[in-house]
Amino acid sequence: MHYFVEFLKLFLYAGVEKEEYNKLLPSVQRENKMLLSVFSPLAAVIFFLLWIVSMTSGGFAAVNASTYLASGIIMLLILLCVRYFVPKHPGLIMLLVYVLEIVLYAFGIRVSMLHAEKPAVSAVAFLLVSPLIFYDRPVRLSALLAAVVAVFCWMVARLKTPDVAETDIWNMITFGIVAIVATVFIMRIKYRALAQSRQIEYMSQTDLLTGVKNRNHFENQLRVYPDMCKENVICVYGDVNGLHETNNREGHQAGDRMLAEVAVKLQRRFGPEHTYRVGGDEFVAFEVDGRPEKTVSEIDQISQELNEEGYHVSFGVSVQDKAQGALNMQKLVKEAENNMFSAKREFYRQPEHNRRNR
Repeated sequence: MHYFVEFLKLFLYAGVEKEEYNKLLPSVQRENKMLLSVFSPLAAVIFFLLWIVSMTSGGFAAVNASTYLASGIIMLLILLCVRYFVPKHPGLIMLLVYVLEIVLYAFGIRVSMLHAEKPAVSAVAFLLVSPLIFYDRPVRLSALLAAVVAVFCWMVARLKTPDVAETDIWNMITFGIVAIVATVFIMRIKYRALAQSRQIEYMSQTDLLTGVKNRNHFENQLRVYPDMCKENVICVYGDVNGLHETNNREGHQAGDRMLAEVAVKLQRRFGPEHTYRVGGDEFVAFEVDGRPEKTVSEIDQISQELNEEGYHVSFGVSVQDKAQGALNMQKLVKEAENNMFSAKREFYRQPEHNRRNR
């Protein structure tokens, strides 16, 4: 039973857990988009060159002229879709992947059928190579391979001489099985490599104590926000009050719980992609195209919730409008930090929080 489950996982999700597979889907889309951007123009150039050659020569190449032209046009259309439609409709990526593969298979079968007395070569070559280019679930790629083998065998039985047809059918079935087995195990390798890459990326971008993004990612993302917004960017800068005292009084685990709770509240409000721990007790969060008065109100609510749990955070808020000119993210963050320092000074002016009274 255990081996059956492992085989099913290998066949359905390339050997990774279903949850991990779902987390990898954005990475799979990025990889497939990049591969489409490389292979569709390359294939288009090759097909158009073959078409040009076929127009100036006779024999075998001339017979394939229309096939070369049609295949080149389809590859060019795939490239245009990747450039202009995929950014708005990412779901098209996998459809385009299969269109490209089907065109290659159809081309291979078409060429293989031109000479009834000769064994097929092109179809077998495309059968072995095409499914290894992109990323997808082995079960779907295997289904496509099985369909290609079935169509090829049916056409061979109808169009080729009996002795050649028998050889082609057995070769296609044999290499089809080899292609399916190779596809399953190569997808396993590729998906595990993606999973490892994703883990490394997560470790490099994430503060492991709180689960929010770290300072390194914060610095890298500052240049992205001006392009993301249409109206404004709001920055919230928070500093946890009393972390040092809590660590000394209750231990570092208590201080860690304090930081984790602040991170949870901010992440819940601003999202995991826009919440950062930029220092030992300092957090920054951004909101794109928000309403400043609403953000301030919600920050006050977060402060109140934290106060009820015995935690105190000084917050500063700043906003820059895109209508006033180019956004300066360093200035935006600095202004929020200065506002946070003002709130922090006010906090420690209160007798119950004044350190000199302790």
